[in-house]
Amino acid sequence: MKGKHKIGELLVDLKIIEQKNLDAALEEQKRTGERLGSILLRMNIIQEEDLEHILSRQLHVPSINLDNYTPAQDLFKIMPEKIIRKYTVLPVSVDRRTLTIATANPRDLTLLDDLSRVTGYKIAPVVTSISALNRKIQEIFDQAVQWQDALKFDESGYLEIISPEKGVMEEDLEKVFKQAEETVVVKLVNAIIMEAIDKEATHIHIEPKEEAFEIYLRINGRLKLLIKPPLNLQQNVLNRIKILSSIDIISKMVPLEGYFRAKLFGKLFDIDVATIPSLHGERMVLTFQQPFSKEELKLEKLGFAPDTLGSFKELLQNPRGLILVTGQSDSGKSSTIYAALNHLKNPDKAIFTYERTIKNKLSGINQGQPNERAGYSYEKGLKALTRQDMDILMVGEMMTKETIVSALLTSMPKTLVLSRFLSNDTIGALSMILDMDVPPFMLYSALTAILGQRLVRRLCQECITDYDPPRELAEEIQSLTGNTSPRLFRSRGCMACGHSGYINRIGLFELIIPSTEFRDAIFARAPLSGLKAAAANIGYRTFRQDGLMKAAEGLTSFEELARVI
Repeated sequence: MKGKHKIGELLVDLKIIEQKNLDAALEEQKRTGERLGSILLRMNIIQEEDLEHILSRQLHVPSINLDNYTPAQDLFKIMPEKIIRKYTVLPVSVDRRTLTIATANPRDLTLLDDLSRVTGYKIAPVVTSISALNRKIQEIFDQAVQWQDALKFDESGYLEIISPEKGVMEEDLEKVFKQAEETVVVKLVNAIIMEAIDKEATHIHIEPKEEAFEIYLRINGRLKLLIKPPLNLQQNVLNRIKILSSIDIISKMVPLEGYFRAKLFGKLFDIDVATIPSLHGERMVLTFQQPFSKEELKLEKLGFAPDTLGSFKELLQNPRGLILVTGQSDSGKSSTIYAALNHLKNPDKAIFTYERTIKNKLSGINQGQPNERAGYSYEKGLKALTRQDMDILMVGEMMTKETIVSALLTSMPKTLVLSRFLSNDTIGALSMILDMDVPPFMLYSALTAILGQRLVRRLCQECITDYDPPRELAEEIQSLTGNTSPRLFRSRGCMACGHSGYINRIGLFELIIPSTEFRDAIFARAPLSGLKAAAANIGYRTFRQDGLMKAAEGLTSFEELARVI
């Protein structure tokens, strides 16, 4: 058989399939764009071993059957999971400086060069089908993790947990508390928290399942399975965290909230805890705030474009009004407000923060929180603050009409109020507030600015490369930056970024300063479309525009921008 035959022709020549079957598969390929081999497997025209054999014949590369093959654990030190999943390959063996890998693309020289660069080995490919590779990778990495080996149990004693003051406990809870204090559970919870801090996770998810429970970390905006501990530990793990965060341990059928602090290597971390009932038990999420020293936060470090930063600083000098910081959950709203407070801090100003729970102590600033047990509710506290003669007030999340009205009343006479509001859309936040029947004239009078924000992953600068953007995108960037030869960037992945291409995150911002037309639209209770039409005439920079400018500077990638907005 001479020359390089196409896979379909080889299958027909070797009488593995009939021509009519090949024709049907080729028609399907025109429709879906899939690889021919995958289509033949899906249509049950060939078996996987037939495909591997023919790929080997076609490409003149040895084949491997992965069904009964499991790589040695030492190979994952050379080629970690991130690389395996990114390139859809699998290490097979190593001999001196040559690493044999299984791939469905043994002639992809770029792939082989990349793998050689990131592993430091010469790459020798063997061929297998893409479906066999995906199946084996899933089998290896998506199985239950050996949780004792996955966590730093021996080091968990270095973590110090600082719980808020506990109330009086009923005696009938003694048995439950004792169970939750068992050594294994204490070490497990500590080890999970340490792992989250070590990997700079923003959240820990504890997910109850029918036959197991799973613990995930959210790192750079994405969930990653950490461990699957034994099901019999589930309730005690939940109880242990409830005790640490002063949550009612008996109540399991209603959502509950609490918090605690963790200290590791001299750094303090504030951790919010929230539970919600689900089909197979309570689901729990632990949310990490920034490291405890919020006083280190500076507006200059958050990712503001210079002109936006200048405008925002000018707004902070207003003697009165409401600056609303809005965004999705985990979009950095609190960090922005604390950085603003650090910018404003001055002994000549009366500054007060009022949140449902004080999580960050700031020197030189008065801080308060409600006490529900004493009948001092969050809403009552906000009303009382209108008579406290403050220059600057930071209010926690505003979620009800009553809290919003109190904040607006405080902001109108002589106080600058900074507050958070949860919303996926910057202008949509105002529409939501109006829909809560907040008097529009109050919003019309008080609103100084609305700052929307989101977080995108920051490109690793150790492995960054640039490329020419498509023409339309280049023209859009040129109109924003004035650069006649714009470039975009991506990072290929290296040891510094754990082969992900990204390290940490940076903010995208939309700063809207109301015009007369925009205020009139608010006063008229205009629908969201009307508010957006009025805002468009202001000429503010959108998330996309801010993101494209950052992408053109090599701070993030266009792919990451497209994912977030």
